Amino acid sequence: MKRIGYILLTGLGLLASGCFKDTSIRTNYILKPLSQALSTDPYTPFEGLKAYSFDADTALYTVSSYEDALNGVISLKGRPSERITTPVSTSAPYEREGTTGWVSLELRSPTQMVVAVDPVHRLYAYTQQEVEVNLPNLYVALTFRTWKEGNSYKDGNWSYYNEFYAPPVYRDCYVDAKAQLSEGAAETAISKMEVYAYAADTTAWYIASYDDAVSGRITSKADTTDTRTIPSFRGYADSGTGLYKMSVSAGSLMVVVADRSDRMYAYTQQTVDLTQTDALTFPALVFRPWRGLWHDATDTNGWLVVNPTYEPEAEKQNQQP
Repeated sequence: MKRIGYILLTGLGLLASGCFKDTSIRTNYILKPLSQALSTDPYTPFEGLKAYSFDADTALYTVSSYEDALNGVISLKGRPSERITTPVSTSAPYEREGTTGWVSLELRSPTQMVVAVDPVHRLYAYTQQEVEVNLPNLYVALTFRTWKEGNSYKDGNWSYYNEFYAPPVYRDCYVDAKAQLSEGAAETAISKMEVYAYAADTTAWYIASYDDAVSGRITSKADTTDTRTIPSFRGYADSGTGLYKMSVSAGSLMVVVADRSDRMYAYTQQTVDLTQTDALTFPALVFRPWRGLWHDATDTNGWLVVNPTYEPEAEKQNQQP
């Protein structure tokens, strides 16, 4: 009898503990902000993201303007005068080693409307976020693509808005590259070249090898494992001028030319005034293999000309020009 009573009490205890199991919703919602200026650019973290949560549904509520997003205000769709001006929670910095600009919100409902604002590039976004029971942390990468055409776009469950969008301005630029195969010889056309440009700076990026120059890869001087492989702009042979032509929409460019005939390459930093409409021809480039130099920056019009044939053996391991 005592054994039966013990079993009953134990069963009731287990039942009670099951009935009172913690099923609360209290999630630390962590946003990792990223930006991308051009479709070919890498994602870049930034500081200053602001975020808010509301006990509201995006089927009924929206954000009427960038200013409202910045101040944590949402409005009823179709009746913008009916607003919610007090968020349930406001973001705070989330400190973690190796991160930039992360923020966190505390979510306490199964579903909430979350608004995020990028004050650096003046974009905002919102989503309807569902949260599971007993989920302590939820990490979300949020990428603001400033290059996206138009005033709005969708990415997954997030709706993004760029109230200040302006179409990019392009300017035609020309690259004049030739070869001089021997001292005093005439400069001749190069039969096969790769011509491209990155929205990047040569003080931070370089070409690590001839193969990289041909394939369009640049490498960070600060971290050689950090590379970019999709040029921002490509140049193509222009039959009308005999030069290589590219249309660019960035004011600061790392321009690269790979001479596939002589297995040499060169690059330079150039500034493009996008307020001007006339075509711009970059300083002339001449490949002179007869000079026998690994790096040639003498009388090159600002180009660093590289001839891998003369690279010192000791320099072949991760050296930067």
